[in-house]
Amino acid sequence: MSAQPQSTQPATLPLPVQSQFEPSVYQSFIRSLRNFWREETYQRSVKTASELGAVDPATMERRMRETIEYQLYAWLERHSQQFKYYHRHGVIPTVRARQTELQQSLDAARARSPERLRLDPGFKVPDYVREVDIHQHAQGTWSDPTDGVAYECATTGFSFSLLNADLPMTIYAETARRLLGAPARPGRLLDLGCTIGGATRALKRAFPGAEVFGCDVSAPALTLAHLRAMEQGLDITWIQAAAESLPFDDGSVDLIGSHWLFHEMTPAAIRESLREAWRTLRPGGAIMVQDMYLTPGGEVGRWLAAGYAARNNEPFAYSYANMDMPAELQAVGFTDVDMGISYPPAAADGSLPAARTHYVTMVTARKPGH
Repeated sequence: MSAQPQSTQPATLPLPVQSQFEPSVYQSFIRSLRNFWREETYQRSVKTASELGAVDPATMERRMRETIEYQLYAWLERHSQQFKYYHRHGVIPTVRARQTELQQSLDAARARSPERLRLDPGFKVPDYVREVDIHQHAQGTWSDPTDGVAYECATTGFSFSLLNADLPMTIYAETARRLLGAPARPGRLLDLGCTIGGATRALKRAFPGAEVFGCDVSAPALTLAHLRAMEQGLDITWIQAAAESLPFDDGSVDLIGSHWLFHEMTPAAIRESLREAWRTLRPGGAIMVQDMYLTPGGEVGRWLAAGYAARNNEPFAYSYANMDMPAELQAVGFTDVDMGISYPPAAADGSLPAARTHYVTMVTARKPGH
């Protein structure tokens, strides 16, 4: 009997949280709880904080800790995230319960088009990643083979502040179109800190003829990104590497982007990644950085952002917000620096919105040349 040819079409991998009744119902409850947090408790905390006058965020934090409305806001901000991850119907227990099945799908993905998944068995995850349980996910998204699936379950459909999780990726791709021009030659595009590849796939859909790469430090995230790209018929190459040390030749990339990366890096790592981007980009190439950076609301807005960074285990979000990104880019040699809030629309008077959200800042620049 002759061997049957192996199918090249990967099976889809359903998300455990969405495909099981009890976890799905539980996560719906958590979403409702977060709506209460981001609206009622947020509005009351902002009102009280605004009445304190023009005080710095550290002073505001000390005074607000004495108020019941802020105590509830802060408690919900931290603990609803823990409920989302670690309740018996939370993301982590639900994923772990199906670990064998998930691992089989991920192992099968590794075997398909292996040239497009370049993992480094000797890769050392940077200390700033290893030492932080980012998003309150114990040991981050790099230590367990199914961490990529857990991350996808936790971020698909709604983000920490219930921001539309897909819209920033649409803006990301549209920004790339603007920077590269239309029609753009195919070129080579690199997405830094790609995790499970949502923004990378958006780039590939926007530039189907381009050579697109996704780069991340997490092997589990890259493996799931590889599987999802094959499910969607997208030819993307995934590389395990840090943004500070890219395996690309000088002047070999047309556009480098990062989506939701820099707020999870130390200032030193960010500066090194900017130098690497400069080295890797061709003359005339562009860089775009999409992240939490600018925030409306003056001192109250900065206080809220600092509190979020502390309560969601994102210590570098605060240091990133205090960097002068235009100056950092110019110091490397970039020109034509542009920066602004791309989503959601900020009020003309700079006031805070009626509900808590993450403002998405887009910073773009260009390497001089032709």
